[in-house]
Amino acid sequence: MTKSRSDRKQQAIRLVLDAGPRTTAELVAQLAERGVRIDSTELFLLCNEFGLATFDAATNTWAVPGTVRLAPTRPERREADRQVGLRRQPGIDISSRVELRKMRELLLDDETPDTPTEYPIHPSWPAIAAQVSAALRDELSTVTRQRTQQEIPLVAGELVERAPTRLIVRYEIQSSDNVREGLTATLVPAEHSGAAEPVEAEVLSQFGAEITLKLPADSVFRETARLRCDLSWLVHRQIQTYADFRADAAPGFCTEAALATISAAGLLDTVPPVDPCFAVGLNDRQACAVAHGLQPRVTWLWGPPGTGKTTTLAALLAELLDSGRTVLLAAPTNAAVDVALSALLARRPNFRNGEIARIGVTDNTALVGLPTPVVLDEIAAVAGERAARRLVEIQAELSELRDRLKVATEAKSPDRSALTRKIADHTEFQRELNALLGDVRDQVIRKAKLVACTTHQVMLKGLHSKNFDTVIIDEASMVSSSMAMLVAGAGNGHTVIAGDFRQLSPIVQADTPGSREWLGRSAFEKSGIAEAVRRGRPPANLIALNQQHRMRRQIGDAIGIAFYPEVDLRTASSVHTRSVRTVPTHQPQVVIVDTGGLAALVARRGGTSSRYNLANAQLAANVLHVPLTSATNPGSVGLISPFVPQARLLQALTSGLQPAAVASTVHRFQGGETDIVLYDAVESTGSRFSPHTWFTETHMGSEGARLLNVAMSRAREQAILLADMSYLRTICPAGTPVRRFLSHMSEYAELRPWPTVADSNGPTRRDQDLTQVLDDIAAATSTVDIFTAATDGPLTRQISEAIAMLPDTVKVSIWYRADDPTSMRCVEDPLRHHHTMLHPLRPVYESCIVADAVVWSATGPILGSRSGTLLRTDHAGLADALRRQLLRRTVGGAPGTGEYAVRCGCGSLRVREEISGGPRKGVHSVCRSCGD
Repeated sequence: MTKSRSDRKQQAIRLVLDAGPRTTAELVAQLAERGVRIDSTELFLLCNEFGLATFDAATNTWAVPGTVRLAPTRPERREADRQVGLRRQPGIDISSRVELRKMRELLLDDETPDTPTEYPIHPSWPAIAAQVSAALRDELSTVTRQRTQQEIPLVAGELVERAPTRLIVRYEIQSSDNVREGLTATLVPAEHSGAAEPVEAEVLSQFGAEITLKLPADSVFRETARLRCDLSWLVHRQIQTYADFRADAAPGFCTEAALATISAAGLLDTVPPVDPCFAVGLNDRQACAVAHGLQPRVTWLWGPPGTGKTTTLAALLAELLDSGRTVLLAAPTNAAVDVALSALLARRPNFRNGEIARIGVTDNTALVGLPTPVVLDEIAAVAGERAARRLVEIQAELSELRDRLKVATEAKSPDRSALTRKIADHTEFQRELNALLGDVRDQVIRKAKLVACTTHQVMLKGLHSKNFDTVIIDEASMVSSSMAMLVAGAGNGHTVIAGDFRQLSPIVQADTPGSREWLGRSAFEKSGIAEAVRRGRPPANLIALNQQHRMRRQIGDAIGIAFYPEVDLRTASSVHTRSVRTVPTHQPQVVIVDTGGLAALVARRGGTSSRYNLANAQLAANVLHVPLTSATNPGSVGLISPFVPQARLLQALTSGLQPAAVASTVHRFQGGETDIVLYDAVESTGSRFSPHTWFTETHMGSEGARLLNVAMSRAREQAILLADMSYLRTICPAGTPVRRFLSHMSEYAELRPWPTVADSNGPTRRDQDLTQVLDDIAAATSTVDIFTAATDGPLTRQISEAIAMLPDTVKVSIWYRADDPTSMRCVEDPLRHHHTMLHPLRPVYESCIVADAVVWSATGPILGSRSGTLLRTDHAGLADALRRQLLRRTVGGAPGTGEYAVRCGCGSLRVREEISGGPRKGVHSVCRSCGD
């Protein structure tokens, strides 16, 4: 189906359903009246792929998402449906039915599932739910309009684990895309063929350019693949959940508990005094927080970086379990769930089988394979071993039957009918075994005292049918208000909301007031906690931890003064006495690598996306040369940048050193820590772009303040700021947290000017001229890529001659400014008959040469008469990463990397024009001579 035809059908479906729900037959008929021919199969695919409508199988009705409430499916209802189904299905023979019944009696107890509590609907709930639903529909519309589906290229595949129930694989992402943990996607082989079918994949984690996936056990591992993601699935599911809970009754969902997380009802002026709950390893403030968390009300736990929030929550969880309460622990990411659960197990290692159930897949080895399992799949595998073993046997028999049917069909054997019936029987039996195993999982969850999962799994797994005494939301600053309400509503009002509202906030795509309010703000902001703290009137049920155990004192002081003036953040004495891991005690705790005066150029990935600073990455290679080459402890070095392309360049410096050294964007570092942190601000006086709002809007609570806070507070022993300090002081408003941090760093940090760094030991050095580049090009055996905004330099002709001498096996490309008057004489004419790929380009922000493993950068046009400061780095990983940033994709008539430029009818090379904004935004192919 062409895109235009698909768009017309989508629009027609929306128009029909805007008038109200329709049955499948009615919808198909009314579409036909509008001249749109569509069958039920195509209708289903379109509605699900693009989030157009929700289908209610009970009534055979299609409706706009969120407008019709579907009856929630409970475990006890599913059980009744299956019993009826077994009696009605003639496909399962008597012996199979008997076998299923015996297994069900063996594996499932006779205990009646808890009846979900019927909570009264709070008077404010319908209106609030309607506002949230509208915000979610705005988000769905935006996501659908941008790209309902994306395909992410994956390379460098690594098989992490092969188990009877799963395959865990890890890849490197070849794009700047980010995906949510828990997302169910499709893994497609890079070269699709019948022998390698697409498989379902669950995203376990994404850390920078590294993504970890869970695949079915029988999947074929591929080193390269594409991840096909539906970006709308989670939003769509939230819309449906809110539709379920907007009715007069919502069994298992407490609207009062939900509303307490986002309104003044959750902020208390006074609370009864409580005695601190002292436990091993807790300080006074942590003991006080545990005591408050045990009270049957809302408690807010504010944990600035390194203050032991996880330790506090572990102690609280242990107390709750010891008191016999059922607890739901939820966090926005798998990593956050695993950190909290690991801390609990370290504090309370003895527990009975099935007491703790971790829903979802974890790649945390400390939680897998325990003598008493905690991962739901492991608990259920033991409990349902007989059914699982029988399922494997049935699957093997099915495979054999299908092979026999293929042979019989080719031979036109009369056995075909009997084989077909057997396949149908086995398929039904397989389905019922899967359903039985699902019931076993439900039973494990029902009996568990602590259920731990990500926030979206609370919604996806139907956990509102279980009556929880206490709900704990960790890392709540990254959880949207809309999601926080869904999680808190699984309890009865005893809710603990833990996090740091001065760090990263939820991510939202839509830019409407409603979406920003409900999806872009956490419960801390929506309830008024953050504003109350700013005004100096925190509520009585907010407990702020104030003793940090991570950062050395000078780092902690800078973070506390800039971002936590209300908390009086102090450094614990244990920090001063702990053993040194990576940075000797005589080394400075805070360092500034000042690129002021360098005027480094800033470019965009692929010419259009985000931004990166190549010279900064080259300097970072020298700054961290010794730590990177000597790092041995996990988490020794962390390289962070707010810009994805720059994080990719920094990541190249850590090649082969993981887990000792890691690099990523700020968002992927929240919750982690390393001995050394280098934060690359990227912005420079040499940039031709407007400074990012991360550095111009830096008030308390701004994204810029949050990013800097998170990045620098990851450091245990040394924090390094790589920045053009004079430029940042110029663009950053005075009196803001970011400006206070920069001022404190300037006063107390060791200053290392960029020339000192460039001249120090490492793979990067300064060069005064381009004479050396002639040797580097002549020595190239693989690729040479050049980007320059001018070609009037004294060595341009010699470089062209050196390139002309290269054999055809060396791929050469030159991207140069289209309206440079010397390009014809110095580049195009000498290389007209050579295999070099010449690309006139407008504009040219880059100034670099990549020859095999050698990277050159310049602060002026590298082939121009004023090339400025030259940096040369010999680093294969950085060279490869830079090539990926320089990569141009073919768009329309504009050839990309690896292709030859097109000549216009007038004989001139056509220009690739890259426009990042305005009405002509996009990539175009134009002729500089005739204007065509």
